[in-house]
Amino acid sequence: MGLAARLWELTVVDGAEFREEAEKRLAQTALKETVRGSILDRLGRVIAKDVPVWEVAIDYGVIDGSWVRDRAKRTARKVYGRSLWGRLSHDARDSTIELCLMREEEARNEMLDQVALYCDIPRAQIDEKIEIIRAQVQKRADVIWAKQREALTAKLGHDPGDTFHPQPIYEQKSSHVIARQVSETAAFALRKVGDLFPNSVRVIDSMLRVRPWESADVSLSQKTLPKPIRKAGEANIHVLGVFDHVLGTIREETWAEDLERRPFVKSDGTIDLGGYRPGPDLVGGRGLEASYEDWLRGIRGQKETRLETGQIKEVESIWGRDLKLTIDIELQAHVQAILNPEFGLTKVQEWHHSGGDGLPLGMPLASAAVIVEVESGEILALGSWPTLADAAGMSASDLFRLQPGVNRASEAVYPPGSIVKPLVYVGAVGAGKFSLAGAVECKGHYFPEFKDRARCWIYRPQFSMTNHSAQTGGPLTVESATSRSCNIFFYTVAHKFGLRPLVDWYKSLGVGMTLGTGLQGPLPAAQRGVGGESIGMIPNEEQMLNIEARHDVFTPIIMGIGQGPIAWTPLQAANAFATLARGGKILDAHIIQDAAALPPDRRTGHLDMPAEACRRALEGLRQAVEDKHGTGHHIKYGDGSQEPIISIPGITIYGKTGTAQAPPLPMDDNGDGKSDRSVKGIDHAWFVGLAAKKGAKPKYAIAVLVERGGSGGKAAGPIAGQIIRALLDDEYFSDENNAEITNKGAEIEQFSPSQDPQPPEPEASEGEVAP
Repeated sequence: MGLAARLWELTVVDGAEFREEAEKRLAQTALKETVRGSILDRLGRVIAKDVPVWEVAIDYGVIDGSWVRDRAKRTARKVYGRSLWGRLSHDARDSTIELCLMREEEARNEMLDQVALYCDIPRAQIDEKIEIIRAQVQKRADVIWAKQREALTAKLGHDPGDTFHPQPIYEQKSSHVIARQVSETAAFALRKVGDLFPNSVRVIDSMLRVRPWESADVSLSQKTLPKPIRKAGEANIHVLGVFDHVLGTIREETWAEDLERRPFVKSDGTIDLGGYRPGPDLVGGRGLEASYEDWLRGIRGQKETRLETGQIKEVESIWGRDLKLTIDIELQAHVQAILNPEFGLTKVQEWHHSGGDGLPLGMPLASAAVIVEVESGEILALGSWPTLADAAGMSASDLFRLQPGVNRASEAVYPPGSIVKPLVYVGAVGAGKFSLAGAVECKGHYFPEFKDRARCWIYRPQFSMTNHSAQTGGPLTVESATSRSCNIFFYTVAHKFGLRPLVDWYKSLGVGMTLGTGLQGPLPAAQRGVGGESIGMIPNEEQMLNIEARHDVFTPIIMGIGQGPIAWTPLQAANAFATLARGGKILDAHIIQDAAALPPDRRTGHLDMPAEACRRALEGLRQAVEDKHGTGHHIKYGDGSQEPIISIPGITIYGKTGTAQAPPLPMDDNGDGKSDRSVKGIDHAWFVGLAAKKGAKPKYAIAVLVERGGSGGKAAGPIAGQIIRALLDDEYFSDENNAEITNKGAEIEQFSPSQDPQPPEPEASEGEVAP
């Protein structure tokens, strides 16, 4: 009878308690870490990868307090012994356990103090992390338990009441990471802590995301810089944040949206080993790391050990997939060094500006540059200054003005200005709206009755020679109009083209849409998020109806020179010029090499770009850079001397300068984060063009934008020249094996004003539009 009574006590009175403890001890589950996929450049060089590190995890019992209670129960039993403990009443047991709780709470504090010490983390921060994990897990448990109760109610036909006993969810039976990247010494010490305090702290093999190209030192020749800043030696530029806007960031903590989007334990109780758990984890925060999170993220493995049998059940980890880009990371670093104000081209220089309020000499200017391979549409470089990393060393005033968080190459939009002129001509010819050999007389202003609006950029009423027909001796064809950037010619083309066909043409060039570059991930356009790539700006149906209703003739014609309700990104500009070089074949720019990782709805087809119209447009672009009358040919300095903007033996450049109206620039003089004044009248500077080996087809499309740079040719042109030299230095033209290409570090040719037969340039912007 005594044995029977004891059996009753063990199985019925204390059975649930013992069973729960036994089950905890019989099955031990541990996760096996996965490896996030690497991000590689076009040559297979690593841009981002995982490396092994140690993490420290706390068992959930320590987090929710059950670890202390369980230890207190065991201590109380040990004090009384099994025989005496079994004869105590429940009240006596509870009071004994309460006396032991204080001691075990001290043990918990001692253990956490040691964790904080070896992890080099303040104890308060450890406690804060523990409370965050506890709250997140409890919130999830409440949701799952409510669903379990609901399912049981439906099965029984009534609420189960107190008979419902919720089962612990997975997160309540697991350990949770509270520290990452601990040293080998700390890992060894913490394993000893785990032995001293069983089932409390674990040291886990894990992964850390590293970026070998996070910064780079680049040497640039100063022999080919504009004369006032030219030097004999090299500039050594330390580039911070190589490719960081595009590559993005990694978070080491899960957020609520991660847990909601892909929970580790699904609502039906099944486990997604690739899902997210509360607490530390590697999660893409922005850029490609975020856009390709599911592509890069692996799936954890799992190891379950049955302690009563020693049986081990394992599920192997699946590593994340690598992501190979079209970017040349070394060329990318080279381009970013060129955009760095330390090199001298992206800070205010005396030859940049004409008119406006003016900016102080030496002030850094935000900028962007894009290189696209014409034949493939692959993006070789996508540079923006300042970078995310540059922000750390900036003053509050510069942070306010320069906004380093914006990737100006693909996210910021700007009026295109004159760089669209040859594209508008080719589109109008293809649509049958303008003749292939059409010629237009430039009188300096488009409307006969108004001399103060829709004028040519060189026009000055008081001077007879300030229109292009007077300078050339007759009407202009597209070649001379493009090279001189004649506004009147392209006003005429746009007027004949018509508002709606012109808007449709801009759309066909990619304005008003994302290009499916991969910057926003592999999803179709309808499912893409924001960030990474802007669509630009183009009039919608309501705006076009408004323009037509008010019989607005001015807006459609200024759209022909890239002003008015039209804006795009440097990436869209380079893409459009690459399309021109291909004769209209649509092969939109992209940054991902693996076609399976690109959006499925990328455009295909062919635009109506007549071959002869393309040839004539390209000839005008060549003249703009290589002929002395071209707007992209030379810089004129204050002392009257001139020199070519770009002169590279063996390379033909087809380029278009653009000066686009910019809004007032807010300035924060006292660093309080608020605008104190605005600088007006200084335009954005564009240079967009194509580069080819002499006698060959255009090979690369290059777009350069300098915010508030003033003259496109003077500010953006020298940057484009340096980028083409970078392509040459990195042997991007070598496959054509031309012996003429020998210019690495070549001196710039100089010539005197007397050699230039054209009249002096008026102090105006080529894309100027009167208010």
